[in-house]
Amino acid sequence: MKAEHRKELMTNTLANRLGEAVQSMREGPSRGTLFVLAAVGLIVILALIWRYLAVSGEEADSARWLQWDSLITPEQLKAFIENKEMESQTQGRLARLEEARRSLYEGLRQLGNAGTRKKAQEDLQRAAGLYDKLADEFADKPLLHQQTLLGAAKAYESLGNAEQARKYYQQLQNKYGDTAFGRDAAEQLQRLDAAEQNGNFKALRDELNKPAP
Repeated sequence: MKAEHRKELMTNTLANRLGEAVQSMREGPSRGTLFVLAAVGLIVILALIWRYLAVSGEEADSARWLQWDSLITPEQLKAFIENKEMESQTQGRLARLEEARRSLYEGLRQLGNAGTRKKAQEDLQRAAGLYDKLADEFADKPLLHQQTLLGAAKAYESLGNAEQARKYYQQLQNKYGDTAFGRDAAEQLQRLDAAEQNGNFKALRDELNKPAP
């Protein structure tokens, strides 16, 4: 009798569960279930989008580095700099730093010759302008920032602008005083102060301001 009673109870329980399952399928999933499914679906979609963007970003960055590595002539470098798509990219900033260095070198090389002085000053002005902008853009990259500050100081000093030169030398000394660049900046400040006191810097400005022959 007990065995039959247990069998009857199990049959009733199974029937109830089947009935609940059928009723649930008729009514559709609950709001909670739908919410969970929607959340999971959204996470999957976002993960796929992130993966796509990451892969696309890596491919685009790789292509930019390939372009940067293929630059050989000053004309190619200039075209690369003028490409608006490169302006905010690391490769574009490095290209402008390279152009600033080239302009500074050319300006210093030709500054002592009266016949090429005007062109030299134009190169130095270009270098100074590029270094000005790069000093802000490389503020979070210490090594490049140091090079930029020193380049700006040299460009302005060569143009006879002691105030701007001192500004960059001091910034370099104050922020990176324990580095080779910082120690060099301290020495350059002393030299610049001495040149102003003994009149050498004024003589440089007078020479630079002479009209071209």
